[in-house]
Amino acid sequence: MFRARDGHGETMRYCIIVSALLLAPLAALHAADASKLQANIHCIPASDSGCRDTGSKGPVVPSKTENAPPWQRETTPLLSGFVNMYNPCVVETGGEWRYRMWFFGWSARHANQGMGWGCDAIFHARSRDLKTWEVWSGDDQWDSTMNPERWRPVLHASERWYDNWHNGDPSVVVENGRFYMAYSATSKPIAKTPGYPSDMVLCVMGATSDDGIHWEKTSQPLLIRGEDTAAPRPEPDRIGDFQRPCLRREGGVWKLWFDYWVPGKGVCLGLAENSGGFSDVNGFTLKHDPAEPLLANWPNPEIVRVGSRWHSFADPAGYPMPQDTPPDAAPWIGRQLREAVSDDGIRWSQLDFIKPDTDAPACHVPQALVTELDGSTWLYLFYATQTGRRPGDGRYHYEYERIRAMRRAVTP
Repeated sequence: MFRARDGHGETMRYCIIVSALLLAPLAALHAADASKLQANIHCIPASDSGCRDTGSKGPVVPSKTENAPPWQRETTPLLSGFVNMYNPCVVETGGEWRYRMWFFGWSARHANQGMGWGCDAIFHARSRDLKTWEVWSGDDQWDSTMNPERWRPVLHASERWYDNWHNGDPSVVVENGRFYMAYSATSKPIAKTPGYPSDMVLCVMGATSDDGIHWEKTSQPLLIRGEDTAAPRPEPDRIGDFQRPCLRREGGVWKLWFDYWVPGKGVCLGLAENSGGFSDVNGFTLKHDPAEPLLANWPNPEIVRVGSRWHSFADPAGYPMPQDTPPDAAPWIGRQLREAVSDDGIRWSQLDFIKPDTDAPACHVPQALVTELDGSTWLYLFYATQTGRRPGDGRYHYEYERIRAMRRAVTP
């Protein structure tokens, strides 16, 4: 059963869904057997380690194609120079700084060591044209020189047991001048416990803001599994680890897609809705049986409406790799960006994989935006490129070193 908990840990009634307990691109996923990972883990570099097996060995739905213009890629990164950052959520707000971005990870130090922010933290940037960006650096300071030593987070870990290590995967909606964010949060690492593949408790938190910089967190998670505690007991068949949220507002309803762990199916796509206030206790309810996900093998989901259809982007396993791909690289290179389409946000058809950039071994953690520029309507896809192998050191680096964008023309 899924329930909600308040900030003090007292169990409360939570509609069938408002519980979910996963967190995403931040939870430290463990390093597992390369043979087990088989091109299907998302390393949520949280502490010092690495990756989680998403459980699926490849796509479960036959690949389809759609008649769409080709993606236009820009090699110049939007942001760079950092240690490990990704999930660039971009929102159009108008005004002088027409576009705002929230992204997360490690700015100038591995795991943000010594900064007092927990491990992953959420940062903020702004742009007039989607090309040149500057990053918030505290108070009224902004950095346009790509010097991450100056950058300061707008959201980081708190003292609550389910929110005290990783904060990341921001998804932001602006309505009537107010900012609403759903984000992934985790407990600190726990001892290995059956049913908890990330070795922490994961959930989806919420926050609100008047300026996109100063945030107030919700009093409890938006999605958390009611039975989870700071010291969980073994539950090998547990469904949970709700994380990597995608927040949307449509027709007076909050829509919250997310990914979560289903034993035997891996990391899957789910959907919850809330027709009340964003911060309402027990506000979000699942729109499907959690044992029957909308899509299996669909980590890091992003959803955007283009005309009358929903388009989803993720970075699932199943991308063809050369037979001589080294074992430490296979789990990453075998996962690439992929698109799916839906008329209702529930029933999805997967399309072809999107090839990685020619100078990057893997592109992951997509975010999308539809906007008008240069006299046309564009679907922008923002993503992070992985470092991969560096000359002379003999190992594959999972860190993300650049945030980029590609775009294609669409009919509104």
